[in-house]
Amino acid sequence: MRSRFSRLLLACTLLALAGCSSRETKEALAKADDLSAQQKYDDANVVLIDALRARESKIRSAAEDPGSDPDKAAALTKQVKADPEILKMERAQLPLYLHLDLPNQAAAVYNDILAAAPNDPTLGDLLQDKDAKVRMDVVRTLGLVGGPAAVDPLITASKDVDEDVRSEAISSLGLVKDPKAVPTLIHALNDSYWFVRSQAADALEREKDPSAIEPLLDTVSDPDANVEGSAENALANLCQLPGVSPDLFAKRLSDPNAKLAMISTVCLAVMKDKRATPILIQKAASPDTWTRLHAVQGLGETGDPAVIPTLRTTLKDPEVNVRGWSIIGLDNLKDTGSIDALRALAADPAQTPHIRQYANLAVTHLTALNAAAASSGPQ
Repeated sequence: MRSRFSRLLLACTLLALAGCSSRETKEALAKADDLSAQQKYDDANVVLIDALRARESKIRSAAEDPGSDPDKAAALTKQVKADPEILKMERAQLPLYLHLDLPNQAAAVYNDILAAAPNDPTLGDLLQDKDAKVRMDVVRTLGLVGGPAAVDPLITASKDVDEDVRSEAISSLGLVKDPKAVPTLIHALNDSYWFVRSQAADALEREKDPSAIEPLLDTVSDPDANVEGSAENALANLCQLPGVSPDLFAKRLSDPNAKLAMISTVCLAVMKDKRATPILIQKAASPDTWTRLHAVQGLGETGDPAVIPTLRTTLKDPEVNVRGWSIIGLDNLKDTGSIDALRALAADPAQTPHIRQYANLAVTHLTALNAAAASSGPQ
């Protein structure tokens, strides 16, 4: 009986406190709003912080002391976070932190709000701000917050008139890693701004969704080299996803777009599909540097010993990157027969420092393989 009376008394006390604090909250919000209008964002935030501390102190003073009971302490903390007056002031803090370029603090506050109100739209509503810098910080904050609550606002931001806001939104969507974002990321591969397209390709790689493969194949011929490179890297990883059919790439081997055909061949090589080997061997002799480079990269991925003679030949290619990938390929294929040629490269002062370094590393690795094979030979 006594316990029931105590709970009733506590409820009445809190109701009275809410009514009293409403006036205090209104005063704090009005003062903060006035300071914000004067662009005194730090001062406005101090007002709200003081009011938040006072409100929390009153709630805790009115509540039963939880003592050392962790469950009661957690319940009281939850009550504090869900207090309507505290939520009002935290919502008012968000634009202040954005104007102060403090997305980390904004994210911390918004996470507190979401803990009590999971569908709170406050941060997403701030995407309507006329200041592109504020919208940019909204997007950064959403990226830090992550989770399902961030997805829809970020999708909205991906259509912003400001190209930098769009690129940040696409990047953040990739960090959230939600399947719901994939159609938006695919659409962004056609954005007018190259950086948005590049970020979209990078984000799709992180999403690991096979539905992105065909749109990315169409992106490897992008006029911007950065976008092309991002699409290639994404495809090299996505082609290894479980269940991806090599035929998805094989049907593009005769595509009139030479870049698309080459990247498809490289992806087949990464998948250890033998259809890639003869094409790559042929392309490794191309007069076009880009073609030779990609062919050699692919040859090193095949796992097919039949490509070793070609890679030994391309160790002498005039293009430094082709030589570098030849070294890596022979090392990947564990070609101990190329140790002498690699050792000569490592000792050649005419080679770049990177080539000599790669050659040295390959010699060390392959020599160790030889030693291991000798020690485990016939007993």
